Amino acid sequence: MRRLIPDSIAGRTLLVLLVGLTLSHMASTAILSSDRHDAIATTSDSLTADRVGAFARLLDQAPAVERDRLARSLGSPLLTVSLGDSPAMSATHRDEVEVVPVRQSLESHFGSLDHDRLHVTRQRHGHADGASFWWRLLNGFPDEDALLVAVRLTDGAWATFDLTMPGPPTLWAPHSILSALVMIAAILVLGGWAAGWVSAPLATFARAADRLGRDVHAAPLSERGPREVRQAVAAFNEMQGRIRRFVDDRTRMLAAISHDLRSPITRLRLRAEMLPATESSQRMLADLAEMEAMVTSTLEFARGEAGDEESAAIDLAATLEAVCDNATDMGLPAQFDWSGRLVCTCRPLAIKRALANLVENAARYGGRAVVHARHAGRDVVVTIDDDGPGIPEAEMEKVFAPFYRIEGSRNRKTGGIGLGLTVVRTIIRAHGGDIRLENRKEGGLRVTVTIPQGEEA
Repeated sequence: MRRLIPDSIAGRTLLVLLVGLTLSHMASTAILSSDRHDAIATTSDSLTADRVGAFARLLDQAPAVERDRLARSLGSPLLTVSLGDSPAMSATHRDEVEVVPVRQSLESHFGSLDHDRLHVTRQRHGHADGASFWWRLLNGFPDEDALLVAVRLTDGAWATFDLTMPGPPTLWAPHSILSALVMIAAILVLGGWAAGWVSAPLATFARAADRLGRDVHAAPLSERGPREVRQAVAAFNEMQGRIRRFVDDRTRMLAAISHDLRSPITRLRLRAEMLPATESSQRMLADLAEMEAMVTSTLEFARGEAGDEESAAIDLAATLEAVCDNATDMGLPAQFDWSGRLVCTCRPLAIKRALANLVENAARYGGRAVVHARHAGRDVVVTIDDDGPGIPEAEMEKVFAPFYRIEGSRNRKTGGIGLGLTVVRTIIRAHGGDIRLENRKEGGLRVTVTIPQGEEA
């Protein structure tokens, strides 16, 4: 059932309009048809009674030799008049006592009529029995009634009137179906336009929110449309401005702190170098070198975040090929398996920095880097495999924390400062993508990076 319900607001609004207005139209048509049915039935009974009464008087007053000719002349496609010594109807018929107009019309000429002089009954007419199913469906499965009236004339002869009573229009009449189709077409055209017009601002908000997740410095939305939409756009733009100011303030503060720490660390290192060469002084110098490396990495990270690089459409396949070639030139085993272009919209230098970090890590600490890239719907998926020992499941999320290293020696030769993966995930998520780590069954680690292609791809 849920598969039949549209997923969009415009589709659901159109569905509600279509179903609601169609049902109300059919209900109104049924009410009007019922009223017409009653009016037509009343009028038909009155006219039929007058007609039967007039013809019966004519036959009763006509000479016996003229009655057969008169009966034939009074006949029509809807009326058959027959004369005989007995009523021309089934002996087991049931009198319809409720047909009052016919009795009243006949009694005005013949006087009081009892069961011996008047028989009135109804029976189903067979004119529509042989019709096709579709004809019967379009005409509401009509079953025309036949009204049989047998009256004994003054001289004892019986005159039988077989009248076909056409059924009144039904809800399934062609005109009703045409009216419903016209209304449905109007709903689909006007309702579809109105629903799309109303839901368009929501689609704009969705695109703006996605763009904000990739670029906090994106241009604000244009404040236009109905009052409620303008108010929502203004609130969204204000929220974006606050987020941008918050990120910029924190980034500048991080850069300032990292920059200011470099001077006292340098002074401490100089003073430690002037001390006698002992084991303690050597450990002090090692700690100061580690602190300086951490501050330098943090400062580089802050500068990268504060950069205002513009987004552009690039061929990610070419970028990955260049990254692998650079790694190979550095003596690191890296290969790239790809076919065709992988166009996406991103900040080229930031993405190249993130991918280069991942490829170099895989080649340096995992034995080699094997890179694959492919399209996946509206995304580009990059996988980087290595032959290393992998990462314990409990450490999968921790490695993205700043300055966290699985190997705790802080030796730059056995691992970095612990800020590389933090920078990588920050860059990837700033583009609206994500990064995932998993251990391969055949051994080694697999890094999966998902990058949206973007609006310009």
